[in-house]
Amino acid sequence: MYLFEMKDLPKTADKAILEWDKRIARPRREREKISLPYDPLTMYFPLQGGNQFLLSYNDDSNRRTWFGGTDEEPFLVEMESDVRSAYIQSHGSEKALYEHLVPENILRISQENNVLYKRQGDIFAVRFCGEQYFEKNLAYIAKMRIVEAKEKSVLATRHLGTGIGVLLTEGENVLFKGKIEAPDHKPLDLSDAFYLLGQTRHIVHPTQAD
Repeated sequence: MYLFEMKDLPKTADKAILEWDKRIARPRREREKISLPYDPLTMYFPLQGGNQFLLSYNDDSNRRTWFGGTDEEPFLVEMESDVRSAYIQSHGSEKALYEHLVPENILRISQENNVLYKRQGDIFAVRFCGEQYFEKNLAYIAKMRIVEAKEKSVLATRHLGTGIGVLLTEGENVLFKGKIEAPDHKPLDLSDAFYLLGQTRHIVHPTQAD
């Protein structure tokens, strides 16, 4: 929905306080306050009952898309434009949108083995091996190398892992067993087995994800 179509601009997204400003060209977050550029042709899509949102606007002829609101705490991250396209093409399906953000191999293993993946902000984890699933998942570890995982950055993000890690040679995914901690999120306990980790897809600046 375009802003000019809205009777009242949203002021909050759960814990996040939204402020609209004609003077700024780029969204930004400071603690719980999220400042958003105001333009009547900006598109705003509320998600999860208004707790989160997609924002899309033109900036120097480029269409920019931002994903924000409240997860455990307020967050804001710039996304690739196909995230907005995927949402529109799905006729506003939130399920389709959120699945579009899950790393493909995380989603595939979750569906193939009928196990739920876990998430801490932009980091996803799915149980990789152990018991009945190990043989089926063995193909995913054909190329790998052991790495230190004690208080190391997970996938070059602000998430820190303490435990045992195996890095796949492509550098895109990691097997990990232990605990992951990150600002604004509860610790993620992955100590019961090895988990395949991946980051939210389509983030413009993955290492700077909020």
